[in-house]
Amino acid sequence: MPQIKSIETVISLVGSVGYTQIKKMSSNKIAVLTEENRIDVLKNLNKKIKGSVYDKTPSSESSVGKVTIGRFIILAKPAGKQGGASAGVGNEQFLVETVEKAIRKMGALNVVFKAGSKTFKVANCVKISSVGADTAGRKKADVVLMNKRNMKYPISIKKDDAETWESADSYFSEEAKKIIDRAIKEKKTKLVSHGSYYTIEPNIAVTSSRKEKTDVVFGSDLGTNGAVITKTFSKDDFELKGETLIINVSNIITELTDVKGDKDVYFLIRNDKTRKSIVEYPGIRILAAYKKRINRNVVIVDR
Repeated sequence: MPQIKSIETVISLVGSVGYTQIKKMSSNKIAVLTEENRIDVLKNLNKKIKGSVYDKTPSSESSVGKVTIGRFIILAKPAGKQGGASAGVGNEQFLVETVEKAIRKMGALNVVFKAGSKTFKVANCVKISSVGADTAGRKKADVVLMNKRNMKYPISIKKDDAETWESADSYFSEEAKKIIDRAIKEKKTKLVSHGSYYTIEPNIAVTSSRKEKTDVVFGSDLGTNGAVITKTFSKDDFELKGETLIINVSNIITELTDVKGDKDVYFLIRNDKTRKSIVEYPGIRILAAYKKRINRNVVIVDR
């Protein structure tokens, strides 16, 4: 195919595939605005446009990757207001709708989440529900699957580019105050007053205890029949084989030994002038973060 020399040509190519809601973001970047699954849109563009490359690596500009044609970039963005979808609700809804469709077709089916050699299975599944809005009592589940015997299997869904387990403002505020005071005394960080709020310079982090890790990852509802699933879903991740729906995912966490490497739990104590979680130090917030979120600008301190 001839070399593409202008963003207008890219827009025409994308339009010819059937995507007409396009936002020009710069001289070499556009975004397709869509209500469809964004990964599927990018895969379709890659399939239909010769010479294009789909890079599925999540980045700051897109959690679902991008399609490139030479020096030009195509992103996929939600057409409507992002709202809850930006926090992963759209991803969860895609899972729910896909499983519901399979249940309607089969009546009951075996749902098998598969990550490499590890699986999480719900036999004779007859229902799946979104429950992410109910976080009372440290509930973690985003969806609940139910079998013929009314046994429930709660699942927390994390997107592939997730970097935090939870906002730990209330859970960890008392401990965070002690950690900040000790870090200041040891000159690992300093507290700077800005009148109505404080900042710490630099941000600090600490490792989690076994109990804290259990609370943060599994909450009050995932410990028995539950799991944490990591995946930014597209239709290619689902395969119906007979009475079994196989769902390919990136990670399955069912026990503490699965929480390792980049996903290990750290408490990140960072600046956010809108937060008042630590009464004495307004302007500081606490995140239960993945280890990969603790970058070189964050000082890890002892507890």
